Amino acid sequence: MAATATTDVIEALRYTYGVNKVLNIFNTESPTWAILSKVKKPMGGRGQFIMPILVANPGTFKGIAQGGTLPTAVAADTTEATFSLQEYVGIYDMSWKLIQDSTKDKFAFQQALQFMEDNFRNRITRNLNSDLIGDGRGALAYFAATDDTSPFTVSALPRLETGMVVDVVDTATNDTKVANSITITGVDVQNRTVKSAGTVSGSVAGDYFVLEDTTDVTSGQGYHSNGLLGVIDSADPAATVVGNYGGIDRDTAGNEFWVPIELSNGGTNRPLTEDLLLQLQDGVREKGGGMLNAYISNLAILRRYHEMLAGERYFALSKPGTLSGGIGRVEKKPAEDGLTPYEFSGVPWYADPYFDPNVVVGLDTAHFFIGTGENEVPRPISEIFDNVPFFRQTTSATFEVAWYYQMELLSDNVAAGGKIVDVAES
Repeated sequence: MAATATTDVIEALRYTYGVNKVLNIFNTESPTWAILSKVKKPMGGRGQFIMPILVANPGTFKGIAQGGTLPTAVAADTTEATFSLQEYVGIYDMSWKLIQDSTKDKFAFQQALQFMEDNFRNRITRNLNSDLIGDGRGALAYFAATDDTSPFTVSALPRLETGMVVDVVDTATNDTKVANSITITGVDVQNRTVKSAGTVSGSVAGDYFVLEDTTDVTSGQGYHSNGLLGVIDSADPAATVVGNYGGIDRDTAGNEFWVPIELSNGGTNRPLTEDLLLQLQDGVREKGGGMLNAYISNLAILRRYHEMLAGERYFALSKPGTLSGGIGRVEKKPAEDGLTPYEFSGVPWYADPYFDPNVVVGLDTAHFFIGTGENEVPRPISEIFDNVPFFRQTTSATFEVAWYYQMELLSDNVAAGGKIVDVAES
C-alpha cells in the first residue's frame, strides 16, 4: 500500500496561504445521504434496534340488535422489526516526510492535514451515499452487457473512483467473482465507461462492481447498509446478502404490510407520465398511510419530467416556474440534499446523479431515517475512544489515521415509500 507522500499533495502545499485552491475533479454530490441523515437515531444495546410494528388495530366495533349479544373483542396484532448496525472503517496515511515537510510551516501543516481530511470525508460520504441508494449489495456500477475488455461500459453514472480496489460480482449468485481485486484506473463520466488494471472473465449484463471483499455470500461477506432500492421493493432485498429487512420475510402470508408499492412494466421501459406519479402518490397513501414529501431520481429522469412540464406549459393556468425566462431551466448551485426547483403535486423533487437508472422513488421521510452508533457521523477513532492517538504508528515510515462508524437505514413503515421502475430515460 502506497503512503500519501509530499509529491502527492504538493499542489495543496504550494498554496500555503491560499484558500480553496485545490478543487476536486470528480463529482462529490451525496444528496441521498444528506436527505436521510437529517434524522438520526442512536441505537443502543450492542448496536441493535428493535422496532414494534402495529399490524392490526385492537377491538371490535359493529352494530347489533337491541339487547343483542356483545361482539367478541379482537386482539391487536403486532410484530417486531429488528435491525443491526453495519460497521464501517476508514484509513488514510501520511508519510513521515510529508508531515515533517509541512510542519516547517504551521499553516502548511494545517492545510496538508485539512486537505487529507476534507477529501477523505468526500470519500466517506460518497460511499455511504452509494449504499443508501442501493439494494444492500453495495453495487458501484452495473455492466450494461457482456464486456470482458477494459474499458467496460456501465448502465449509469458510475459511483467508482480512480484508485479504488474492487471486485466484479455475478448478479445471479452474488458470490461468484468474475474479477477479483482489480484497481480502477479511469472513469469516463460522459461515456459511462470504466477502465481497470486487471482482468474480467465471464461477465454478463447486471454484474456489478463492489468494493473489494465486501460482498460474497459464500464467504459470509455482506458489509453494506440496506439501501432505498432494496427497502422500497416488492420483493425481499437481496436476502442472501443482507437478509430480510428488519428480519421480516415479505414472502410470508400476513406480512403484506411490509411490502411497499412498486409500479413496474415487466422490464419494458415506458415514458414517465402524470398518471404514474399520481398512482404512486395514491398507492403510498392507501397502503402505508403516508403522504409523500420527496421524490428522488437521477438527472436523466429529471429531464424527462422537465419535458412533461414543457409539453404542458401552453395549457397551464400559470407558467411553470422552472421554465420562466425562456427555454431550459433555472440553474443554481445544487443544494446539499439535491433539491431541485421542480415539484409534483407540491412535493419537492430531489436529484441524485448516482441514482439507479429508470427508477423514481417517492418517500414520506418521517418514516425513513439513519440509525447510528454512539457517534452520529464518521469520526477519527481518537475522537471516539479514550487514550487513542490521532496518528497511528505503522511498520513503515508512515502514520495512519483510522476512522470508525456504524450505520443502518431504518424504517418503521416501509409502505410509506414507493417506486416507479421501468421509466424511459430517452
